[in-house]
Amino acid sequence: MTSFMPLSRTLCLSQGDRPFQNFRTGRLVSIALLSATAGLPIHGFAADMEAPKVSVIAARAQVLEQSVSVVGTVVARETTLVNTDLSGARIVSIAAEEGDRVNRGQVLATLDTSRIDVELMQNDAQAASAAAQLGQASSALDNALISQEEAEADLTRAQKLVPKGLMSQEALEQRQKALARAEVTVRASRQAVQSAEAAAKTVAAERKDIELRLSYATIVAPVAGRIINRSAKVGATASSSSEQLFVIANDDQLELEAEIPQAQFDVVPVGAVAHVFLGDGRDGLTGTVRFVAPALADRTRLGRARITLPRGLAAPIGAFASARVEIGSSKSIFLPASAIAGSGEEPSIKILRDNSIERKPVSLGFRQAGFVQIRSGVDEGDLVVTKSGGFMEAGDHAVPVVVQTDAGPVSESN
Repeated sequence: MTSFMPLSRTLCLSQGDRPFQNFRTGRLVSIALLSATAGLPIHGFAADMEAPKVSVIAARAQVLEQSVSVVGTVVARETTLVNTDLSGARIVSIAAEEGDRVNRGQVLATLDTSRIDVELMQNDAQAASAAAQLGQASSALDNALISQEEAEADLTRAQKLVPKGLMSQEALEQRQKALARAEVTVRASRQAVQSAEAAAKTVAAERKDIELRLSYATIVAPVAGRIINRSAKVGATASSSSEQLFVIANDDQLELEAEIPQAQFDVVPVGAVAHVFLGDGRDGLTGTVRFVAPALADRTRLGRARITLPRGLAAPIGAFASARVEIGSSKSIFLPASAIAGSGEEPSIKILRDNSIERKPVSLGFRQAGFVQIRSGVDEGDLVVTKSGGFMEAGDHAVPVVVQTDAGPVSESN
């Protein structure tokens, strides 16, 4: 009759009365001893000793697009304020609303011109009077010039007759005085003409001023663009010192005024590509960083940048938006988070080299979409065990089964 010894004692005897240090090896030896003792076949035992299969991935470096995440507000790149210099006139009509796209010179509103119309009629009368006065002065000058010519002719004849004794000296002196009076009259007539001409010019200048103010009554767009604000109201009195009647976004060009955290302020360059996302759920828009303010805000310590948006974008001024600004690229290896063992200061991975498990400490970067950036500790081409918490330990033998995984993240956002 066959007798059985305790299992632990059997293992000790098989090793010279020293316990096994490898429990799994001891377990297999125990199974073999028990099978032999019980008279059971052991031809399948070698198959159980075959190395297990483990899932691995080949570490591959990929290009990492680095970016900075910012948030901000949609603003107009440049604005034009529209008002009128015709103070005191009522607004009688509005021809454009907020959101309308307008061309340069397009009518936006009109003002009451009844007072200016009266001034125009008065100016017409003044112009007619000035023209009449100028005509009279010109006629008087013509008569004075004729009288002067006659006086000169009389004096010339007298000067010829006096030496011959045909005219007295007294008559000569009278003709000299007559010529002097004629010359004075000519000078006065010329001054009268000049005065009448000046009066006519004054009336003409007044008319230009009236016509200019009349042109102010028709408010037109000084630039092409989109109206982003309208404060003009029918019946309201316009004033050059009051609120602007219209505000136009020049050329309908909008931008994102973004706030940049201080830590990333120095890495955002002008000209960088930015992917902008509006709060309405539409697909991302592509723009570029046009301007970066040279200093941080005193209170918030945030930087300020302007990111261009597509021309004609139908987005409300003041809308919230976010953006991802591309600042460069580098190569990094990404592994599934399940391949990382440990946490804190001693993370590690398991790799399979020559069908033998090795444990390697690694330095981790950021995490995204189930993947972890490996900054150091793994080489491209290493076969990394996909599940670090499995039963395999360093030194164990295994057969690799290469699996395919998603490429992992391709961008890093700070």
